Amino acid sequence: MNVRQAILAALRGEPGLTTKITDSLRERIDEDGKMARVIEAAGALEPILSEVVRKKPSRLGNLGLKSAQVLAGLAAEDEASSSELASIARNSVVGIVFVDVAGFTTFTAEHGDETAIGVLSELTKLAERATRTAKGKLVKSLGDGYLLAFPSASQSVRAAVSLRDSAVDKRMSDPEFPLRLRLAVHAGEPLVEQDDLLGHDVNLTARLLDHTDPDEIVVSETAKELAEQRLKKIEFAYRRSVKIRGLISPVTIYSVNPLRKPSSMGTLKKLKADYLSKSS
Repeated sequence: MNVRQAILAALRGEPGLTTKITDSLRERIDEDGKMARVIEAAGALEPILSEVVRKKPSRLGNLGLKSAQVLAGLAAEDEASSSELASIARNSVVGIVFVDVAGFTTFTAEHGDETAIGVLSELTKLAERATRTAKGKLVKSLGDGYLLAFPSASQSVRAAVSLRDSAVDKRMSDPEFPLRLRLAVHAGEPLVEQDDLLGHDVNLTARLLDHTDPDEIVVSETAKELAEQRLKKIEFAYRRSVKIRGLISPVTIYSVNPLRKPSSMGTLKKLKADYLSKSS
C-alpha cells in the first residue's frame, strides 16, 4: 500500500491505519535515504498539528496528526538504531559478521516463495537471539542473509558459533528447516552511516563468504588475533591464505569449531604456487 492509498483508507475509516502508514513509509525510506529528512521534520510538526486538532477537530486534521505521529515515531526509532550502532563502534574496532544461506535460490525454486519466507522467518529469530546474547546488533537483512555488528571481535565469533550451532540443531530436529549457513567474521573500523556499516572492512567480510562452505564459520586472522585470548574453548583450525577479489595480497583465514575439513583446503597448494609465481 502506498501513502496515497493509506490516506484514502483513513478517510474511509479503515482500522489499522498506523501500521499501514508505517510500512509504506519504511519502504520509501529504504528506497531513498533523503526520506529521513521528512521524518525529522515530522517530529517538529507533530505538536503543532496536535494543537490545531485540539482547537478545531476534523477528520482531515486528525489524519495529519496521526501521520505526523507515525513519522515522529519512525524518527525516534531511527535515532535509537543509529545510537545503538554508534555505541557498538565507540571503541573503534567492530566485530563484523556476514551470514548467508547456502543454496537458497535453489531451495526457493524447488519449494516456492511462501515456504522460503517461512524458513527465513525462523532463521531471523535465531539470528536475533544469537546477536542479542552477544550484545550486538542485526544491522540489516540481505534477502537470504544478514549483516551483524558487535562491540568486539570475541563477541562476534561467539555469536557466529552460537548461530551456526543453533541452525544445525534446528535442522537436525526440524525437517522443515533445511537451511545451511555460511558465516564470515572480521574485525575492523567500519564507517557508521546512520544505521548502516560501510567501508573496506565490511566489503572484506562479505568477500570472505566466497571461501566459506555450508555450515562453516570463516574468521580473518585479524579477528582471530583480537579474539583468541578471550575464547579459550573456541578452536581456530585449518589456517590458509585465500585470494580476495579486489585485493593484491592474499588474506589469511581460519575455520572456527569446524564440523569438517573445508573444501578450499584442496586448493591451497595451487594458491601458494600462484602467489609465489607472482611475487618472483
